Amino acid sequence: MYYESQPSDPKVANTENIRTLRSYLNLKARVKATDGRVFLGTFMCIDKGKNIILSQTDEYRGDEKRFVGLVMIPGQHLVQVEIENLEVSDKYV
Repeated sequence: MYYESQPSDPKVANTENIRTLRSYLNLKARVKATDGRVFLGTFMCIDKGKNIILSQTDEYRGDEKRFVGLVMIPGQHLVQVEIENLEVSDKYV
């Protein structure tokens, strides 16, 4: 069964942290991983395991940059997550 949660849905917790995360959807985010890579892309989602999905993502490793598109960074490999700017990406609005 397909289930799409809505903010007013009683099955979804509506805590301050969830509201804050929801406000970051479609914003540019920078994620640093334990292996030293940095990912810069549009924040699409996060789950209970702190796995993050970014779209339209560039990966930086040292001085090297490459486009990786849609990427999932496992929560166990997160070092730092930052919102790059507060402008919503036109691509997903």
